[in-house]
Amino acid sequence: MKIRSTLLLTRRAGFTLIEMMAVMVILAILMTFLAFRLGGMTETAKVSLTKGYLKELSLAISGFESESGDYPPSAWKSEWGATPNKTNLGGEVLCLTLFAKDGNLTSLSEDKLCNSDEDEAKKSLTSHANNDLFEFGDQWENPIAYFHRRDYDREDLYQTIEGESGLWTDSTVKALVNPKTGNPFNPRTFQLISAGEDGLFGTSDDLANFEIGPRE
Repeated sequence: MKIRSTLLLTRRAGFTLIEMMAVMVILAILMTFLAFRLGGMTETAKVSLTKGYLKELSLAISGFESESGDYPPSAWKSEWGATPNKTNLGGEVLCLTLFAKDGNLTSLSEDKLCNSDEDEAKKSLTSHANNDLFEFGDQWENPIAYFHRRDYDREDLYQTIEGESGLWTDSTVKALVNPKTGNPFNPRTFQLISAGEDGLFGTSDDLANFEIGPRE
């Protein structure tokens, strides 16, 4: 009995990746519930929830790297066929990779998916019933930009809803650079960037999977 008890304790030592993701999801649900109970979804609540979702996405991406040996790409693969367009490219490739048709690579909910440029692949590439090229969306229903470290020098075009006017707008997005070092943030991993409340990338309210700090 002592040996069996010791084995059980050893197996239960620490949290598994799935358990940690489950905790993150539960916390996000509780935060959403509290936000509505306090009088609707405020912008402060949306910021907090988006930060939590960026952490959840980061955890899923790190889990993918643990299984495959590399982070999900942010560049289109030739085996997928011709690229429908280059708008929202990194975010689409991330979503396509994590929801790949040939494997259950993530337990992320599909509730946060969006398709701001309404494009689709010419063939089925994901576990979804349709061919839509989705992105992971923030609390303002705008696509979250994604860059693998290999593509930090690339400029991507993202289509978002501008917060003040409510109109669709195009933003050029590039991996963010740490002004203290002159190097990209997360130089050896990846970047996730939300356009924030104003729906415009490159402004002071952008959110990321790292601390951006004050910006001019």
